[in-house]
Amino acid sequence: MRREEETMKRTTHAVPRLTAVLLCLLLVGCGLEGDMAKVKGKVTLNGQPLEGAVVQFQPTGGNGSSSAGITDSDGRYELMSTFTTPGAIPGEHIVSIRTAESYYEDGRCTSEKDTRVPAKYNSRTELRRTVEPGRNTIDFDL
Repeated sequence: MRREEETMKRTTHAVPRLTAVLLCLLLVGCGLEGDMAKVKGKVTLNGQPLEGAVVQFQPTGGNGSSSAGITDSDGRYELMSTFTTPGAIPGEHIVSIRTAESYYEDGRCTSEKDTRVPAKYNSRTELRRTVEPGRNTIDFDL
């Protein structure tokens, strides 16, 4: 009986602590989402909408994680910082835009090569944009 009382006492003390930890994590997660700026836009290449391109924003200075979006058939994208959280961290970003074609040999992908977007917009990107707090529309005419 004594052992059951000790277990019950430890469990009773653990519940408020666990609740406090979960509440803090929830508040931190909500705070991050609230600090994210919404970013959408359109990407064109030689005046035509660029479909299937990955648009990636990486904060400069190494602070914060990147956000990315994929263009639709109209070249439109919306950045997501996670699978469920839209937006990007406000501030200056290095932007890369890439498309890839996969090459298959014997049923296996042997390589991927960006065939449509020049390197100056992806592997050697020269693109920089500033994300402002709130809502942003950032278009790219490549």
